[in-house]
Amino acid sequence: MSNGISRELTWIVTSLLITLLLAWITEQWFWVLLGYLVFYVTRQLLNMARFEKWMREHSDANYPTTSGLWGELGYLVSRKQRLLQKYADLQGAKSKQFLAASMVIPDAIISIDGDHQIEWFNASAKKLFNLKQSDTGRYLETLLRHPEFIHYLKTSQPRKGLILTTLKNNSRAYQLRLFRYFEDHSLLIVKDIHELYSLAQIRRDFIANASHELRTPLTVLNGYIEVMQDTIPDDTPWKKPLKQMTQQSHRMRSIIDDLLTLSAMESETVTEKSQTVPIADILQMMQQDVTQMSQDNHQFIFNIDQNLAIKGYLEPLKSVLTNLVSNAVRYTPDAGKIEVLWYQDERGAHFEVKDTGIGIAREHIDRLTERFYRVDTARSRDTGGTGLGLAIVKHVLERHHARLVVSSQLGKGSSFRCDFPKRSLVKLNESTSMPHC
Repeated sequence: MSNGISRELTWIVTSLLITLLLAWITEQWFWVLLGYLVFYVTRQLLNMARFEKWMREHSDANYPTTSGLWGELGYLVSRKQRLLQKYADLQGAKSKQFLAASMVIPDAIISIDGDHQIEWFNASAKKLFNLKQSDTGRYLETLLRHPEFIHYLKTSQPRKGLILTTLKNNSRAYQLRLFRYFEDHSLLIVKDIHELYSLAQIRRDFIANASHELRTPLTVLNGYIEVMQDTIPDDTPWKKPLKQMTQQSHRMRSIIDDLLTLSAMESETVTEKSQTVPIADILQMMQQDVTQMSQDNHQFIFNIDQNLAIKGYLEPLKSVLTNLVSNAVRYTPDAGKIEVLWYQDERGAHFEVKDTGIGIAREHIDRLTERFYRVDTARSRDTGGTGLGLAIVKHVLERHHARLVVSSQLGKGSSFRCDFPKRSLVKLNESTSMPHC
């Protein structure tokens, strides 16, 4: 039993005994007991009124000192109020600290709700987008009217980010990333990456220019090597070195061609127009080439949807198909099986190459599309690979809003699957008037 209830019961018993004694002395039992009841009820009502007034007007101050149940109740409420106030002050200080920290972050930060309405923004966002406090509640789409951003805002995978080279008439490169938090709320973070973007562009331009300049002297060298091979007798000791020089010069030419292709993909300087690409026809023509490349040492299975095509760019897509199938041939031992599939399901169209080759360790899979990354350098050189094929595949697929999915097990084989979105599909036995991807 609490102290307040104990004191209240003690007061009631004591006052009741005094009342009974007074009634016994005066022999006025009815009036004395009635007076006691009126007094007790009035006392309780006054305590209730005082407690209510304190709660309404002075809840931040201690409850006035009093005895009985109401004094104990006021003390407990006062203590709870002090604890809550202490906690509120602590949270308020943390909130102010967080807001102050977010205001000095150089990246622009905008918080939006599930309807894309602006809830809050920091100082960098205010400066970048010329925001005012009255813009709170404004739709984010009206703030940044950019088709790519609108599509990114509505995508199901916002964490991949988006790079825009112009933003609000500002010719600088920005990276935009959207992060979900607290139910359906999101944070849009805009980072200025102009310096890094410019350095990457300089690197791409240098590689493209250097590769282009190397073509002419390499062509001259190839010409002289071929002349020397044709004119030198077979029994000369220079015959073998010349053969090796020819092989290496052809390999260098392949690297230069792949570098130029990759640079064109990255800089989006491909001038080819989007068209309906008959993937099935390309794979049928490729079937003869890969059979020759394999020298009939592999079992090929082609499972192709003849009526399925996509909107895209012919030559880059040919490069994707060739790279993936030729890789399967290179890294599948003799008597192995290679399966090529082109099919459609509810998610879109899929080009997949499965093999029973040497496989790839899990730690290498995420880096396969990096330039010149090789799982086995010696084997890659022996098979004639340039180390750029999968990098080209990645950029071509990104250009088509598609993605590459790789799964593999060491010693059991690999699967390379290209997933194309539904909007790029074309049924050849139906109308082909579809929008460009």
